[in-house]
Amino acid sequence: MNVSRVQEFHDPVLSPAQCDDIVQRLLDVEAFWLPRHRDFPFYTLGATNYYDIVANPARPYRRLARQYNPFLLENFAEVYDALLTALRGHLRQTVGFYPGAALPGFHIFAAHPAFEASDRHDLTHEEWFRRRDADGFPGNPIHVDTAHLAIGLPAAPTISFTLAIAMPQGGAGMKIWPLTAEHMQRIDEGGKLQLLRRTASRCVAYRTGGLFVHSGDFFHQARGLPFHEQQYRITLQGHGAWLDGQWQLFW
Repeated sequence: MNVSRVQEFHDPVLSPAQCDDIVQRLLDVEAFWLPRHRDFPFYTLGATNYYDIVANPARPYRRLARQYNPFLLENFAEVYDALLTALRGHLRQTVGFYPGAALPGFHIFAAHPAFEASDRHDLTHEEWFRRRDADGFPGNPIHVDTAHLAIGLPAAPTISFTLAIAMPQGGAGMKIWPLTAEHMQRIDEGGKLQLLRRTASRCVAYRTGGLFVHSGDFFHQARGLPFHEQQYRITLQGHGAWLDGQWQLFW
């Protein structure tokens, strides 16, 4: 079966009451959150390729996946059931989890004044990998998704998805440019950022409990990080690749 680039969609999956319950349970297991910046309150619950493989010589991805996958399934089974049901229903294809890889996991941003939106935080993915641990710099990368390559999968049709669990008061979403990696060939990092700044973009506003799915091929950037006290931006994140006649999900 030939699978072309997936058209993006935004479907309701969880109710506000379900999301409130999930947030409370995430707070209850805060001790298990993995800190992802030395200065700012950004965490994941679960292993992820871009922190635990790319630019990480220790490469703890497989070990963390083995530790966190059972924990995630035990504590948030209904979230994964809802995710699979929604993707299967919309894509009308078989969807499962890629064996041995990290399950889709939670991005958790607590509030910090430095998270207030600023063009000074914009940078390309390559530059972000060099600077992501820099003191006092909450870089916000503009990127295309290559997670399948990071975990050793072949080039294939892909999907990326975000399930919004908690949004800050001002809202949150994704900024998307009509540019792919092909548009950036033979352009250095500074030139890429200049081209992105000259190119009109659009913003997709997340809805709490909504699942946003896209191909991951177009340059995009997270928007709406919380900077007022007592607010969170919490999402379930993941990717999928078309392998052996089905979509296989991972993070």
